[in-house]
Amino acid sequence: MQEEEPRMDPQDEVLAVVVVNLEEQMNRHRQQTPDRGTYTMSAFPDVLVEIDDSIQCRLPKLASFGPYHRDKQHLRPFEEHKRTFLAQFLHRTGIPERDQFFSSEELRELKETTKRCYPQQVMPSDDDDLVNMMLLDGCFMVELFRQYEEGRDDWPWSVPTLIADLLKLENQLPFFIVEKLFALSNIGQRATISTLPNLAWRFLKQVFYSTSNVVNSQIQNPKHLLDLFRSSLLPSTEEDPQQRNQSLLKYAIQSVKHLRNSGITVRQKTAKSLLEIEFRKVQLPPLALKIPPFPINDCTSTILVNCVALEQCSPVKDKHFTSYVCFMHYLVKEPEDVKFLRSVDIIKGPSQDEMRFINMLNNLGLNFSYSARGCYLWKQLREIHSYYNSCWASIRRNFVNYNSIMLYCSIIQIVVAILGWFISGN
Repeated sequence: MQEEEPRMDPQDEVLAVVVVNLEEQMNRHRQQTPDRGTYTMSAFPDVLVEIDDSIQCRLPKLASFGPYHRDKQHLRPFEEHKRTFLAQFLHRTGIPERDQFFSSEELRELKETTKRCYPQQVMPSDDDDLVNMMLLDGCFMVELFRQYEEGRDDWPWSVPTLIADLLKLENQLPFFIVEKLFALSNIGQRATISTLPNLAWRFLKQVFYSTSNVVNSQIQNPKHLLDLFRSSLLPSTEEDPQQRNQSLLKYAIQSVKHLRNSGITVRQKTAKSLLEIEFRKVQLPPLALKIPPFPINDCTSTILVNCVALEQCSPVKDKHFTSYVCFMHYLVKEPEDVKFLRSVDIIKGPSQDEMRFINMLNNLGLNFSYSARGCYLWKQLREIHSYYNSCWASIRRNFVNYNSIMLYCSIIQIVVAILGWFISGN
């Protein structure tokens, strides 16, 4: 954008329109930006720091994004990949230099808005350093999503490890920065392939079970990639008026083993999100608890922990992942529970990670609890609790728990008596 030139070529005209749109977006974001005391890029909550494997779930292994962990020695080699992707991003947009992305006024607004997103103690002291970090990280993300959509995925790193890093709470970049750079990446393109949230979602969901290729249309203005990912997995359920009338009493449910002994069948459910747990009282077979499948691996633990961490330091009312983790904490108590869930294809992944997964659920479940009021699983909790404490369930449990040796002996006596009767008759 050279003001001394009387004429503008078509690409410059497109760039001018994009700049105007970016300025409007920035003005809207500035109006929605919280006070300096409330940060959209939060630190890992203290209540989760002490749990086992919290360091693994909290600290990036491969790449840092944003200011929290940018100086870690083991993450510096990945910076070279970011610079490579920056060059590819510049080639895609046709903009020769990164400094031409925004005007000086836009950069000043960008810096001030970004500073309000992070605690001051983690921010770079130099503003130019801040801008370099945000543009380098943001261009890498946009080019990564673009290349994946174009079928280019022969990268020299572990994709699951990178996705896990992109979804760590302290490794987030303000989404409005990535959106601005995504808009620039559309320059020179014949048509926009898709929206940024959809591109990001299709890349991130590789390590998590989901049948949906499109982000929930109700998601608006995500704070960052973790916020987008979490919101995309929320079930499309509305609050029932009865839920508001529930007491704060916590419905305690039993493990998979005890539920099965009481007559409840546990089965796999095909769903768009792992959060869509269902309990049906009338069907064949009756009393079926249906759970969507989920993998047991490092990414699963990292995503669950960080989604819970986001809910704990966020003002969101519905803490779905916290409720889900507490629910699974009660269901999965011992390896026998995991073994059964694996046999019905609810749990997938290496068996050597089973105990680690149980410990992770137990650690999270002990730190948090749920009540019927405010829990999206309140109907399932109430109905399972009601059935488990019924007379019929008690009879089933007593029958199953009857002394096995005496039961087998009785069966053997009956079989021997029948055989003896046949033999004597012959």
